[in-house]
Amino acid sequence: MNTGGSAFPRNGHPGMNDLPYDGMTLRDWFAGMAITARDVAFYPSYEGMAEAVYGIADAMMAERDKEA
Repeated sequence: MNTGGSAFPRNGHPGMNDLPYDGMTLRDWFAGMAITARDVAFYPSYEGMAEAVYGIADAMMAERDKEA
């Protein structure tokens, strides 16, 4: 599965850029952004909401790949 790699590979703290830090994936970040635009009351369960926002994230990843 294409996750887009790291969304934020370094924490930006001075002097700490030599520490390994991959951060969340771009797919996770897209899902997090998608959830902010969704109405939680619309979903009967958190699982359903998670499935929906990751579906949005996957669509965003696919569209992003078309542009590359």
